[in-house]
Amino acid sequence: MSVNAKTVKIYMMPLEFPCGPNSACCGPIGQSDEVIQGLKGTIEKELNLGVEVINVRQKMKMSDVQVVRLLNTFGPMALPLIALDGDVVSMGNPSPEEAVQAIRQKLTG
Repeated sequence: MSVNAKTVKIYMMPLEFPCGPNSACCGPIGQSDEVIQGLKGTIEKELNLGVEVINVRQKMKMSDVQVVRLLNTFGPMALPLIALDGDVVSMGNPSPEEAVQAIRQKLTG
């Protein structure tokens, strides 16, 4: 972990099929474990930062106000949300490289 101990959080929802896996009415929502682990691993490797993954269905905190507002506005399509020290830097489905770029931009101001 870096000396200045910045905190990265990935807010996600596990992949699910609300209408059933073969339903034509709607598609899947959420993210697969592979996608989230890919984001987490790339961020940790490229930026030397610790990353916490938070399942929005299980453990949200009162301090996650910005995340809750974005979820209320955009719904699950906003996920995954990536935050650096409490500030959301990425929303939606970034590639691991795009996530690193967004965090790097926030780090360098």
